[in-house]
Amino acid sequence: MSARPELLKEFKRKAFHCLSLLYLAAYHRFGARTTLTLMAVWILLEGCVEWVRLRYPRVNGTLMRLVGNIHRPDEEHRVSGILWTTLGCWLTLFLFGDRPMVVSAAILYLALGDGAAALVGRAWGRTQIGFGGRRKTLEGSLGCFAACLAAGWAVGLRGVPLAAGAAVATLLELVPLPLDDNLWLPLLSAAVLSSF
Repeated sequence: MSARPELLKEFKRKAFHCLSLLYLAAYHRFGARTTLTLMAVWILLEGCVEWVRLRYPRVNGTLMRLVGNIHRPDEEHRVSGILWTTLGCWLTLFLFGDRPMVVSAAILYLALGDGAAALVGRAWGRTQIGFGGRRKTLEGSLGCFAACLAAGWAVGLRGVPLAAGAAVATLLELVPLPLDDNLWLPLLSAAVLSSF
């Protein structure tokens, strides 16, 4: 696959990934309790879809075609990033919902930082730095860090919390984590930010 179609596919995937910003919008509009309830219903529905598609190959194939082929190849036979992203955001809200700046930064790190890492890495990445067999680049990580700094600044972080939050989110995006980094990135970033 040439670089341009691969970059376009990654752009579509990360644009879809930015739908996690809807959780943040709901949190600011309706509050933590209502948003947690709505997200819990979504997690149950998505969990059922994942169970059915992984159990029945024909359903799986149909769903993979319906999402426009934006999934990663290994997601055909494992739980998709949609469930992990939603669960990570839900846990972040559940544990840190009384700290709007922390929640906002953590979810923005996930939506924008993770996206910047992938897009910058695909477009300009040359220096391989991935761990555990993951294909990551220094350029992608710098893109992630810059996006996380901008997101943190936008929600009001300054000084050490601003730098530490962006650094932790970038590290979480870079290293191999159990299950899926979409689960851990917002949750652990929020945990670090809440310590300041």
